[in-house]
Order: sequence, then structure tokens, then C-alpha cells
Amino acid sequence: MPESASPSPSVSSGEKPKTLSLPPVTTTTTFPSHNERSRIRLTAAFFALLTLGWGDGVTGTLLPYFKRDFNLSFMTSSLLFVASAVGYALGTLCVEFVTSFLGRTCFSAAKTPAVLPLPSLCRRKLQHPPASDASVLGFSIHRCRFLTLAIMSVCHSAFFMIMGSKSGFPSMLVAYAISAFSRSFILGENVYVCTISKRGLGYMYGSWAIGAFCAPLVCQSIIATGIRWANFYFGSLVLSAINTSLLVFAFCPTRTELLRDADFAWALLRSASPTPDAATVATKETAQASPTQSIAPILQKKISVGPRTYSAAVRKPKLWASAIFSMIYTGSESSTQGFIVIYLLSLRSANPNTVGYVTSGFWGGMAISRFLWGYLGSIVTFRQRKWIIQGCISVAFCMHLLIWFVPSFIENAVSAAVVGLVYGPIYPANISIARDLLPAEVHLVSLAIVAAFGSFGAALFPFITGTLSTAVGPRTLPIITVSQCVAMFGLWTLFPSQPPEQL
Repeated sequence: MPESASPSPSVSSGEKPKTLSLPPVTTTTTFPSHNERSRIRLTAAFFALLTLGWGDGVTGTLLPYFKRDFNLSFMTSSLLFVASAVGYALGTLCVEFVTSFLGRTCFSAAKTPAVLPLPSLCRRKLQHPPASDASVLGFSIHRCRFLTLAIMSVCHSAFFMIMGSKSGFPSMLVAYAISAFSRSFILGENVYVCTISKRGLGYMYGSWAIGAFCAPLVCQSIIATGIRWANFYFGSLVLSAINTSLLVFAFCPTRTELLRDADFAWALLRSASPTPDAATVATKETAQASPTQSIAPILQKKISVGPRTYSAAVRKPKLWASAIFSMIYTGSESSTQGFIVIYLLSLRSANPNTVGYVTSGFWGGMAISRFLWGYLGSIVTFRQRKWIIQGCISVAFCMHLLIWFVPSFIENAVSAAVVGLVYGPIYPANISIARDLLPAEVHLVSLAIVAAFGSFGAALFPFITGTLSTAVGPRTLPIITVSQCVAMFGLWTLFPSQPPEQL
């Protein structure tokens, strides 16, 4: 049967039917390629993570100043971590709606897609296109990614503005929630980076650690000169502006990408039509049943994650093992970097003008190991990865014991840096082992659950640490982190030492 459709048999007498064939499709019904402009986009993605790490890594250094200026207890100051978790949870809940809206667009058979990446705002207009211009309401993954990154990078800059205004502790909670909300969207670059580069995920989180390493150094240095800490956040707006500009330049979709998205949308429509007649606009009467109406449920079915995928994912015990491990790890990481400065000030009589550098040492060690893991991640075998992480957890356990029992500021600072060094590969390795052990069809849902549990742990355990510190003092920090290392060691032991196909 030819591709051009024949007139509909329901044409009223005396009226010559008009037919519109679907445009030729040059792609199959798979997602478009992501390889165009990959170098500049990887650079922009790494710099975006550096900016996120810059905002997050300074919390431990500034927490004593927050407590002093706003008369906070350990428990109330730990609410900053809770606010971050709430913001991340809201972002996770909203991500599907926001991305589907930003990526929705109307592809016309008669017009080349516009480079200007604006989402289609009027559903009614799109559902009834003119009879002379067959249109399909589709999803443009390139527009979606561009608009999401651009909008959320601007949203993240609001975090620096609110913190710099120093307008009170409630506003700081809002700022931390906004930062985490935007971070939940920007971290969606994980999928893109993994598609482009096998080593990209390690380099990506290494960039995060570099930002978290540099921020305490700069912040502690300007505070030592007498400049108020709020000015650090105002100065960070320059970094945020560079980040937004780089993302806009790198991820603005090209005309080729938009044409590929249009081909993909029309291909979905053609694959759903049993005959060419079903996808043809024949007359004014049949034109009202536009391709827009038939393509929407197809796109939703093929692109979004359905309830069956969720139910299949949550029935996997290995998913929950990885998620709980992620929760304990992020809790230990956040507790260590968040309260180590207060611990050293209270129990090791540290110098307030230099103690903030300990946080930089923690993040510096993590930056080194994550970049190293980014290089080795695609080289080490499944078995080697299992035992390397087991060794990292063991070393971290010993370092937390030294922080607990050795009453020396210098030794504790070195131990904190070593903890950061051995913590670096743990989270990327946990993501990798979850990806290897779980079926491909549940990867998207599974990795989202693992990330959500990680965000929950980053709020829960610092809050527990702050609450216990309020009751019995800051000496509880190493007790909690040692217990977390024991739990991580036990959980990691349960993971297999051989890939699934060899079990």
C-alpha cells in the first residue's frame, strides 16, 4: 500500500476531499541520538555540578556562624538538611509533570521546527490544528533538557541571593529547599552523561567535589579577613551566572535535533496507525480528529514510566539493598562534612580562623578519588569493584575511630581528609552495581528510588546527629559515623561478587 493515504469514504457528496500525507520518516521509533555537540555539553554539565557542589560544600564551614548569628541549637541547625531533603522530594515528585510540559511541542508537517525552544502552552489550540496544516503534539527531548537546565540553574541562583540577604533562619530553610529542588532537576544530567561517556559519571561527581572543596577554602579565607559570611553568597552569584550562560549556550537545541524530534513524533504516529487512512486528514470533518489527539496517549505510553514498571522495580530485593545503602552512605557523608567543624571546635579546641579548612580537606580527598574512579570505573571488573569498595569502607571505619579516640586536631583533620578520599568512589559504585544487578527496563525507576533514599538519608542522619548533640553534646558525631560504616560494610557484603550472568 502506498504511503500517501486515499480519501476517506465518509466524504460528503459534492465536496472534493483534501488529503495530507504524513511527512516522510527517516528514523525508527527510538529516542533520538544524544551525541551532537557532546564535548561542550559535557563541559557545561561538569561545570553545573561544580556550581552545585560550591553551594552545598560550604555548609559545614558556616554552620558555627549560623548557630552564633541566629542563636540556633544543634537540632535546629540540622533542620537545614531536612529542608534540603524536602526540596529534593518536591523536585522528584514534580519532575515528570515539569519535564513533560517543557518538552511538549506541536510539530507541523508543513513547517520546519523553530529553534527557539518554547513549550506549547495552549492544549486546545494544538488539539484542533487547521485542516491545511496537519500537526502532531509530540515530545522534544532536546527542548525539554534545555529548558529544564536553564530554568533550574536560574532557580539555583535564588539560593545564593536569599543566603546573601541574611534575612533570618526561616528564609535560610527556604533557600536550602530551593537549592535542593533545582538540584533534583539538574542531576537529571546523569542519564545524558552516562549516554555520552562511560567515565563521565565519575568525572561529573568529581566536579561536584571540586566545587565543594574550593568553596570552604574561599569562604574561610574571606571570613578570616573580617568580611561577613553573607558576602560569600553574593560573590557566588558570578559563578551562577557563568553556569547559566554556559548551559544555555551548550544545550540550546540545534535545528537538526528538532527535526529529529519531529521525525520521532511522526514515526510514533505512523506506528500507531493500522492503515495510512487512519493518519490522514481527508476533509474538514475528519480534520478535527487531528493527529494531536491520537499521538498523546501513544507518547505517554512509550515515553513515560507506567505503574507496571514501578511495581516490577519495587519487587526487586537488590533495589532496596542498594537504596538503603545509599541512604546510610549519604547520611554518613552529610553528618561528617556538616558537623566535623563543630566537633573540632568543641572537643579539640580548634582555631576558628582555620578550622573551616578541614571541610575543604574532606571534599578535596573526595574530588581526587572520584576523578580517579571516573578513570578506573570502566576498567575495573565487577569483582574488583566489590572488593575495592569493601576496602574503602574499612579504611573509613578506622579513620572515624581515630577521630573518636585521638584527641588531636591535626590528626582528626587528616583523618577527615582520608574519609573524604575513601568515600569518593562509594556512591558512584553503588549506582553502577544497581545498574548491573537490575533489569534494564527498571533502571530509570530504580535509580530514581536510590537517589531519593540518598536524599532522605542526607536529611535524616544529620538531624539525628543534631538532636543527639543538643541532648548530650557534639561528641556523638563519631559514634554515629562509626555505626554507619559498620552498617555499610554489612550491606555491601551481601552484594554478589560476580556479575548476574555468571551467578
